[in-house]
Amino acid sequence: MITPDEAFLIFDKLRADGSVVFCMGRLSGWTFALRAKVVSTSGQEIILVSADRHSGSISFRLDVEDLILRYAEPRDVPMLQGLHERDMNLASVVVSLPLRLRTADLRARLLEAPPREILFFVELPREEESQQ
Repeated sequence: MITPDEAFLIFDKLRADGSVVFCMGRLSGWTFALRAKVVSTSGQEIILVSADRHSGSISFRLDVEDLILRYAEPRDVPMLQGLHERDMNLASVVVSLPLRLRTADLRARLLEAPPREILFFVELPREEESQQ
């Protein structure tokens, strides 16, 4: 796990470098994917806007209680296996959103916590580097 301050530093570096980030997530039964750039970072909030600046945006707060942040490299993320070896060290941040209990969970009196909703942010290789 990493701290919100460490996550801020990673996202701020991605912003400063102008890196393109692939964002994907699973939230309340639906999924999304967005190719974006980090446009704003603070110790409280991260804002990403689609790489073409017209297709959407996502933001999330770093100061939310019960947020779990993890650093990963593509080699650690099963769905990213098969990337070129030079791309295996690109930055990735996994954000597990605060635990959300559903009515069904309470009725079932679960002894284990339900799965968390997850957001993935994966740095993409620069286009000129990937064409070499």
